[in-house]
Parts: sequence; structure tokens; C-alpha cells
Amino acid sequence: MKKTVLLIEDNPDNREIVETVLRKNSYKVISACDGEEALKRLKKGNYDLVLLDLSLPKISGWDLIKMIREDERIKDLPVIALTAHAMQGDKEKAIEAGCNDYISKPCKPYEIVEKVKRWINEEK
Repeated sequence: MKKTVLLIEDNPDNREIVETVLRKNSYKVISACDGEEALKRLKKGNYDLVLLDLSLPKISGWDLIKMIREDERIKDLPVIALTAHAMQGDKEKAIEAGCNDYISKPCKPYEIVEKVKRWINEEK
């Protein structure tokens, strides 16, 4: 059975690239383009991992990770920040906020796949 990744990314080009890379590596990908849509999908769906852009419209990724960690049903869901926040200290801020890992944009497709595999395999 395919593992399911929720991709939360507001940039359509970035979303398409990540979806393509993950699908080619046998993952099912459900996408959300803003924080509100992501929250609805998280409440309805069952995911193995979340790729989260931290700069989102409507509800920021920073607020969304806090909501995920406070929700008993999904608090242990692996979340990887996928973000253009690439200044020194941003990775640490993302981890402190509740993300399990961090990928800075622009990123290499193999890096996304490696991190997704690592976190899904560790979880299961």
C-alpha cells in the first residue's frame, strides 16, 4: 500500500515539482495550497507524513505546526518543513516549533525523497 504525503505548498510550480518527484517514487500525494485547506485535509485524512511550507496564506505554516502538535489524533505525525526560510537559525526555529526535519528551498528532488523515506520508515 502506498504511503500518503500531505504536501502543503502555496507556489504552484513548487507543488507540481514535489508532487511529481514523490509520485515517481511511489507515494500518494495530497496537496493543499494554503493553511486553511491543509487544516481541513488534516482533519479528514490519514497521512504518513506532512511536507509543510512555513510561509502560507490564510494560516501560516508556523501556526499550522502548532495546531498539529496540539491535536491528539495527529500530534505524532512526522512534519518536514519545506521552506525558503534558509537563514542561519531558521532550521533550529522550525525544529523548536515542532517540525521533525527541515529542507530549504530551492532543494534537490533526491533530498526530498531521502528525507520522506527516512521519516516514513522510522515512523512505521
